[in-house]
Amino acid sequence: MDYIINHESTIRFGAFISMLILIFLMESLFPIYNRSIKPYKRWFVNFSFVLINTLILRFLFPILAVSFAAICIKHNIGLFNYFNMNITFEVILSFLFLDFGIWLQHLLFHHVPFLWRFHKIHHSDEEVDFTTGIRFHPIEIIISMIYKFILIAIIGPSIALVIIFEIILNASSIFNHGNIKIKDKYDLIFRKLIVTPNMHRIHHSVEEYETNSNFGFNFSFWDKIFGTYKSKPIKGDNLILGLNEFKNNKDKNIFLLIFKPFFNR
Repeated sequence: MDYIINHESTIRFGAFISMLILIFLMESLFPIYNRSIKPYKRWFVNFSFVLINTLILRFLFPILAVSFAAICIKHNIGLFNYFNMNITFEVILSFLFLDFGIWLQHLLFHHVPFLWRFHKIHHSDEEVDFTTGIRFHPIEIIISMIYKFILIAIIGPSIALVIIFEIILNASSIFNHGNIKIKDKYDLIFRKLIVTPNMHRIHHSVEEYETNSNFGFNFSFWDKIFGTYKSKPIKGDNLILGLNEFKNNKDKNIFLLIFKPFFNR
């Protein structure tokens, strides 16, 4: 655990790049659908969001989630910092609570109009692939960081667990949005526990009743427990992705996407 803490930046960056490359290669070998002839414009926009969001977080937050977890530990803030529990039990529960918190956050971003104004930029991508998993509006990233601070203050997870959770969360976001074809019989086995690309693609449907389903990133059972799970799109293989309000915006450049939530409600 000390190694993870001492080499956090290297591990996080290495895991992020490795996952991008892995899913890109899997998409090239086993795609659900063929990419557009020139996907590079979309990719440029989506990677631009990563750069902008990283700079904004570094500028606005003197500490990030890991450092905040250390502060909570020092001052005994949070459930698992206040009560001494078996380490295995604590790790499992901390991970489950964090994952449920992210599921709940995702649901709120869909059902609270102010939050949806920013989250819909993520859903404006009409070809979901490995780069869609990193396409988030800067305001959504800022709100998400504040929300994550609240989760950490309530739960009180260890520093190493926060690092591991964030690495897995980033990796699962890239994987879940992957344009990867998985045979139905294997997909059904995997999604008994985890969210698969086939399951998450339904969440990116143009149909609102499908968009408001399958909110999970890591575990699939939250949606099953709370009744937001959809096993298959109603139109089957004819699933259309994106949002209707963006269909006429042929030039979805980075500037339009950043400023659109402030002018279009």
